[in-house]
Amino acid sequence: MDKLPFRNKMFRGFLFANLGVAAIAAILILVRPDQPPIIHGVLLPEARSIGAFTLIDHTARSFTQEDLKGQWHLISYGFTTCPDVCPTTLAQINTMLNGLKEDRYANLQILFYSVDHRRDTPSKIASYVPFFNSDFIGLTHLDDPKNPHLPFEKSLGITAQLTPRISDSEIIHPNDYDVSHGVTLFLVNTEGKLQAIFKPDINEMGYAEFNPTRLRDDYLKIREYLG
Repeated sequence: MDKLPFRNKMFRGFLFANLGVAAIAAILILVRPDQPPIIHGVLLPEARSIGAFTLIDHTARSFTQEDLKGQWHLISYGFTTCPDVCPTTLAQINTMLNGLKEDRYANLQILFYSVDHRRDTPSKIASYVPFFNSDFIGLTHLDDPKNPHLPFEKSLGITAQLTPRISDSEIIHPNDYDVSHGVTLFLVNTEGKLQAIFKPDINEMGYAEFNPTRLRDDYLKIREYLG
């Protein structure tokens, strides 16, 4: 007669324990994040830190990794005398921003980094970036043996090459060169870390370009996914 209540207690104990495990499992399933969104580029599962750097903006003020914190940034790069890809990319980014005006994730700052710092002085960039949008920030750097700009380029994966032009007399002029560079956009989160890389399409003319609608949609997918 005494064993039945004891068994009932054991049964109830096992039942409650199993119900507890089931409840925890259900909660874990409910809070489990969705699969990462598919974008035209790469979403980094773990945002990548950007090394300590020092640049100057188009108002000649210092710009460091601390300036990347507290707001999302989209970074484009190139040079102001670029005849096609750079101005096209900035125009497409501006179109993308116009499509974000009414969205809660519209707090996106655009940066344009010059890989041609000798010719792209702050004053020259200051007359270039406002043509596309007065809120864009242009970035360059000065000649410095310590190269404080390199961590910025290396952390993001910026690729560029300056090729000197040789005249008929085989004299190389220091400011006479061709500039070639990659075409990607970098999305930096509020912690100042690289979160995603957007890749361009190649049009029928063989030029890289970004679809503003898809760029906006991919950006929103990332923001929604990360909350």
